[in-house]
Amino acid sequence: MSNNYDKPLFLEQANNSLTERGSDHSLPAYGIPEDDKPRGGGVLSKILIAILAIATSGLGYYTYSLNKDRQITENELTTQKKQVMSDLELLRDSYDKVVIENKDVKEDLLQARNKIDQYIDSLQNMKVSISSLARFKSQAFALAKERDLLIRKNDSLMRANSAIKKDLDSMSVKLDLASAKVDSLARQTNQLKKVVETGSALQISKLIAEAVKGSKNKTTDRGRAANKLKICFTVGANKIAKSGSRYFYIQVTNPSGNILGSNESFSAGEEKVNYSIATHFIYDNKSVDICDFIAKVGKEFEKGTYKITVYDDKLNQVGTTDLLLK
Repeated sequence: MSNNYDKPLFLEQANNSLTERGSDHSLPAYGIPEDDKPRGGGVLSKILIAILAIATSGLGYYTYSLNKDRQITENELTTQKKQVMSDLELLRDSYDKVVIENKDVKEDLLQARNKIDQYIDSLQNMKVSISSLARFKSQAFALAKERDLLIRKNDSLMRANSAIKKDLDSMSVKLDLASAKVDSLARQTNQLKKVVETGSALQISKLIAEAVKGSKNKTTDRGRAANKLKICFTVGANKIAKSGSRYFYIQVTNPSGNILGSNESFSAGEEKVNYSIATHFIYDNKSVDICDFIAKVGKEFEKGTYKITVYDDKLNQVGTTDLLLK
C-alpha cells in the first residue's frame, strides 16, 4: 500500500512549522505559565496522527476490496446469466427439432416451447441478481425435466401412431388385394354374364321372305300380283335361353325406304327400332318355325328390292335378307 496513508500531508506541514518557529516564538497557551504546560503533548499528537493514518489506510483498503468483490460478483452474475440463457436456448432448440420433425406435434409441446421463449425474453431484459438468477436456474432445470417428460411422451405417441399406421397400411394393402380380387371376380362375372347372354341369345336360321297371292298364299315375284309378304324363319334350340313367351320384331323396308306394316317403335336400353310387325311365340328351348305376314298397302307392292331385318327382344339383329319384286 502507498505511504500516503501513514502520514497525512497537512499534519506533516503543521508539525514542521512548529519546529521551525521554536519554543521562543510560541504563544502562551491562554495565559498559562510556560513552566505549568503539560509535557509530552507532541508524543500524543504523533500517536493520534498514526491512528488516523492507519484508520484511513484500512478504510481505503476496505473500499478497494469492496469494489473489487462487487465487480467479481457482477462478472460472475453476467457469466451465469449467459450460461442460463444458453441452457434455455438449447432447450428451445430441442423443442424446435421435435416440432419440425413431427407436424402433428402435441399442443403441450408447443406451449412448453412458447414458455421457454417467454423466459428468454424476461432474462434478456432483466438486470439479474443472485436471487433472480437462482430462480431462473431453477426454472431452467424444471423446464429441462418437463422437456424430457414431454418428449418421451411424444415419442411414445409417435411409436403408437407409427404402429397404427403400419397396421392401417397393412390393412390397406389387404383391402387393395381384396378389392383387386373383387374387381377380378366382377370382371369374370361380367365376362361370364356376357358369355351367358351371348350363349342364351336366340339365333335364327332359314330366313326367307317372299310375296304371296290368293287364299292359298301362292308365291309370286310380281308386286302387282302379290297381296302380302310372307316372312319365315326358324328359331334354334337353346338350353340356357329364357323359355316362355318371347317376341321377335320384323322390319320390312320398301324400295323407297319406308317401313311397311304397323311402323311402331320398340326400345330396349338405349336402342330403339321401328318395326313392321311384332311376332309372338312360345319358346321351350327347342327349335321352332315361325311365319308372319305383312299386308299390302295401296293398290300394289312397289317394284324393287325390299329389305327384311329381324330383331330379338333385346333388339339384337338376328337375321336379314332381301326380296326383289318385279
